[in-house]
Amino acid sequence: MNYSLMGKKRTTFEIISLSIFLLLTLLVSRADAKIPDVIVKQKKAVVTVYVNDRDEKQVVSGSGFIVDQSGIIATSCSVITKWLEAVGHTLVIKLEDGTYFPMEDVFSCSYKNNLALLKIKAKDLTAVKLAVDYRPKQKENIFVIGSPSGLETIISGSMIKSVREKDDFIEIAMPVTQRSSGSPVFNMKGDVIAVALSPLKKKQSHNGAISIRHVANQLNDYRKVQKKMMKQKLVSLDEESDISARQSKPDMMERPEIRLDSAESYFLLGSSYDKSSMYKEAIEAYKQAIIMKPDYGDAYVNLGLDYYRLSKYPEAIDAYTKAIKIKPDAQSIYNKLGTLYIVLGKYSLALNTFKKAITIDPQNSSIHFNLGIAYFLSGDKTAAFEEYIILKELDKERAKNLFDVMY
Repeated sequence: MNYSLMGKKRTTFEIISLSIFLLLTLLVSRADAKIPDVIVKQKKAVVTVYVNDRDEKQVVSGSGFIVDQSGIIATSCSVITKWLEAVGHTLVIKLEDGTYFPMEDVFSCSYKNNLALLKIKAKDLTAVKLAVDYRPKQKENIFVIGSPSGLETIISGSMIKSVREKDDFIEIAMPVTQRSSGSPVFNMKGDVIAVALSPLKKKQSHNGAISIRHVANQLNDYRKVQKKMMKQKLVSLDEESDISARQSKPDMMERPEIRLDSAESYFLLGSSYDKSSMYKEAIEAYKQAIIMKPDYGDAYVNLGLDYYRLSKYPEAIDAYTKAIKIKPDAQSIYNKLGTLYIVLGKYSLALNTFKKAITIDPQNSSIHFNLGIAYFLSGDKTAAFEEYIILKELDKERAKNLFDVMY
């Protein structure tokens, strides 16, 4: 995608908006002396989120901010909703220095709070500090950094009008538009205390923000699940190839006298490459096996595993999907495919896959466990708890692990 063309595609309205906000920028610049340096430095952690159509024309924009150096960004669910409206829509993030990144994954979206967390493929980014335990006060001075024009990042001074502790709602003295929705709200120390959000419903206040605790909770849920998945090997894709583990075959690289003249010989060559962690070479061997034997289900399974090891997730999904068509009763393949969907944050697809797997063997505790994780990540804690109840009868250790993830 040529993002340099974006500036050439502004509508007349956007050009007028730019003129207005250039004036606002000048006004803010004159007031920079009154803005603490610690606030000015936070601009590096604020981003603009764009949704573009298939012709690269901007559909909508919003604000956001970096909450983790690895590229995790908090923004508004409203932007995510626009992105999901059409297959041809793309979602890109512009950093304060003008660098663009495509969205890699949306792994948390709470429509109740209008908060979303997404991921870009980056590292060592400037992230904000979340003041999770901070208690905002009425008439407290604050700063909001966002992109209300969809073009320039602006620092706006404001004040807290009221604090509603029962639902962590904070009323601020400045209006929040669609484009400034997702902007971080800073205290005088330069810590984020809330997120300015445009209302999801017409009757809600347009001057609202929600406590940063909700972002921290979503981020902690994500990290907690990732940690548990690593510890308990929830995503079992990096296991040794099923066929390689079951069969003790000669190492093809040490047996040059064996001719590569059949699908099976190429499959064994691929297995040998796997043992030496030569995954690219193994992929080519499995591909050759499939060319010679198009219904070679085990080759597709190992091919999917190697694609996963190389972080080529779409290719891994394609391989597992083809393997399922050949071996529709192989529950382990459904499990691998479902856990891959969890990795990518495609929780509805993961749910459908695990549900199919559970019909093959309703007593499989690993499937019930992964199904519980998928329910939890998709926001259905009731269904996740039901899987916990089932697991208590099947596997108490896995039941405990699922309970720890949920609570």
